[in-house]
Amino acid sequence: MSSSLLLRLSSKTFLPKLALRCHTLRMFSSSTTTNPYLMYCVTFCGETPESGAMTELRMFDPAKEEYFTVRDKQLPKELVESNLVGSSHGWGVFLGPRNEILISDYCNPSSSKSNPKMIHLPLRRYEDSCQSDLVSGVAMSSFPEEEDFVGAVKFIGRRVSIYTPGQQCKGNHLFSSTAIFDYFEQANLMYSKRDQRFYMPSSGGHHLWSWSGIKSTEPQFHDLRFHNLPQFSLSELKLLRSCYRTQQLVESPSGQRFLVKWYVQALGKYIQSLAHRSVKFSFGGTKQFMVFREEEDMNMCYTEDIGDLCIFLGNNEPFCVKASSFPGLIPNSIYFCGDNYGEGYGVYDIATRTTRSFDPKSFSAFSDLPNGQGFVIPRWVPHWIPPFPL
Repeated sequence: MSSSLLLRLSSKTFLPKLALRCHTLRMFSSSTTTNPYLMYCVTFCGETPESGAMTELRMFDPAKEEYFTVRDKQLPKELVESNLVGSSHGWGVFLGPRNEILISDYCNPSSSKSNPKMIHLPLRRYEDSCQSDLVSGVAMSSFPEEEDFVGAVKFIGRRVSIYTPGQQCKGNHLFSSTAIFDYFEQANLMYSKRDQRFYMPSSGGHHLWSWSGIKSTEPQFHDLRFHNLPQFSLSELKLLRSCYRTQQLVESPSGQRFLVKWYVQALGKYIQSLAHRSVKFSFGGTKQFMVFREEEDMNMCYTEDIGDLCIFLGNNEPFCVKASSFPGLIPNSIYFCGDNYGEGYGVYDIATRTTRSFDPKSFSAFSDLPNGQGFVIPRWVPHWIPPFPL
C-alpha cells in the first residue's frame, strides 16, 4: 500500500478524533475561552417584560470575583412568558405557557444580542401536567447545533423526555413504566462524554440509572458501593441528618467521574431578592459536601482531594474545569449556587470542609440602571455557564 494512501486513510480516522480533542481543549483553556460565569438574574425596565424589551444580563465571574453586565439584549417573544428551568453547555431550557419547550443561548453572554438561537422541541404531554411544569434536571450530549445532538429533560415524577431535534426522529421518549423510578423522582441529569450515556443518581445516591440516548430501549440500573467513608463526630452526624440532601454526578475533562452529596439546612424564609443576590451572595443553608471518586465497577471512594479541579453545581448540568486553566479559581473546590432550599452562593474547600460566600471586589452591577430602577424577570433560575469559545 502506498504511503500516500496510508496517509489518506489515517487522516480519515484520526482527524475527527483530533478535532474533538482540540474542541475539548478550547472549551477548557482560558486563552481561548471565557471564564465560567454565573448568570444570576436578568433585569429590564418597565413593569412587565414584553417582546423586544431591552434586557440586561447580570453576571458574576467567580475567578475574578467581580460583577459585570451584558447590556441591550432584546427579549424574544418566545421567552416573555417562559420559565428558565435549567441549562447545559451554556444553553437554557425554557418551559412555555402552552406546553411549549425550547432551548436557547439567550442567557449566554457570547450569544447574539438581537437574534439569539432558538430550538423548539416537541410539546410537553398533557398527562400528569402538574408534574410536567417542574424540572429536576437537564443534560445535553453536545452543543444543540450539532447534528448528533441529544438532550434530556427530567421532570418531577417518573418522566424523562429525550429530544433529538437535528435528526429524523424528534424523540420525546418516556422512561416511566417502572416503580423504581420513584427513587429518582427529583434526580439530576448528567451526560458522560466518556461512555456517551446519560446518568441520573437516585435519592440517597446509592444507585444510578443510565441510558445511551434516543436509540436506547433498555436503560441500565447500577448499584454503587461506597468505600473509605469519613469519620464524623456525634454533633457532625446530627447536623448532617437534619439537612436536606441532593446528589449530583459530574465528569472531569479527562473522564474521571465524581458523585457529590450536597447537604443543606433549609432556611425558614430564604430571601430570594435582587438585592440579596447582588450584595454578598450569602452561602445560605449549605453546610457540607461529600465527594466520592468513581473507581472500577461502580465503587465510589470518599475523597477530600480532587487535585487541580473545580466542580460547578447549581441549576445547570454539573461541569468540571481545571483551576490552573482559569487564574483565580481555587483548586480542589466546589462552586455552587441555588435558591430552591436556601442553598445560597459560595465556594466550598473540599480539603478543609469549609464554606465561604463570594467576596466581590467591586459592586457595580446595578449602578447603570435608569433612575436606579429595574425589575427582574421572574421564574428564571440562576445557573453556571461553562467556559465558552471566544
